[in-house]
Amino acid sequence: MMKRIWTFLLVITVSIFSVWTPAAQANSGKIDYVALGDSLAAGHTPYGSKVGRGFTDIISEELAKKDLLASFNKDFAMTGETSVGLLETLKRPDVQKSLKDAELVTIISGANDFIGEMYNPLDESINADLAKATALLNTVGSNLTSAIQQVKALNSEADIYLFGYYFPLPHIADGEVKQQLKLAFNFVNSRMAGIAKNEGIHFVEIATAFDVNGASFLENPQDIHPNEAGYQVLADRFFQHYLMPVQVPTHVPKVMWGKTELKLGQIGKVTILQDTYLMKIENDGSLSTIRTLKKGEEYRVYSYKGQQNGLYGLGGSSFVQKSNAIRYETPSKAKLSLLQKTK
Repeated sequence: MMKRIWTFLLVITVSIFSVWTPAAQANSGKIDYVALGDSLAAGHTPYGSKVGRGFTDIISEELAKKDLLASFNKDFAMTGETSVGLLETLKRPDVQKSLKDAELVTIISGANDFIGEMYNPLDESINADLAKATALLNTVGSNLTSAIQQVKALNSEADIYLFGYYFPLPHIADGEVKQQLKLAFNFVNSRMAGIAKNEGIHFVEIATAFDVNGASFLENPQDIHPNEAGYQVLADRFFQHYLMPVQVPTHVPKVMWGKTELKLGQIGKVTILQDTYLMKIENDGSLSTIRTLKKGEEYRVYSYKGQQNGLYGLGGSSFVQKSNAIRYETPSKAKLSLLQKTK
């Protein structure tokens, strides 16, 4: 049956390819983390349906190590959940309550929509209708947009991360077919990245890092779930985007500077005068967008780079570009003196 599913994924992704051609944490404090989505969010292993230690568990463990985790909940992530199912999950009062209290929300959803609509488990047949594949991709995009908007409506302060997908079929022998499939998956991920950008949330692109060793991460050729090393890649990619908040001991008096607390190691702050982008530096030196910083927000600056007309480092390998859209300031000697007294 798994081979049939592989064939199904091959047909659908090629179909899509043929149709689709070319928070930053401003405040400190402990984090309530809610994981939403399918079996990858739940942490299913590559052998059967057993739930193991997935990328959401690794994220929560890392936060806990730094004494930043207040709670972690992946109970709402379910095997086989589609983007339609995600919308249904968001209607539940217990889910809404958890999201209202959350500082961090991760979402991975969409892959099961194609399997559920175009694969018949009774006779293992595949519906390779191109028009239906196109409509499904549009539906997934619409549902993910709606889900993100609902989470934001429940909690406008939550830091939301939408995950893309890795290439799930690295064991295919035909190199030409494999390349076509990878390109098709790139288009799907690009669609998701566009949704994240439009909604002002983070997109976690995982294929670039995962697919290099995809065959070893997907060690069971008959299953599309990664081993723990593969899940670690997903978690690592998340932390490349995430600005880790600093937990301040309650007995230490805070030195406030405008809306933000002055921290040791901070060289200045930026105030967002107009909506602008939080960026990261790619390996080739180019900039890519993480999310949008909103007018009126303030962020700590820990470093400065002279490239790309000037980049202010906000921590976590994230930068904001020097422009008229921001105002950079350095702390006064009086503020620095107060900070030294709190050490």
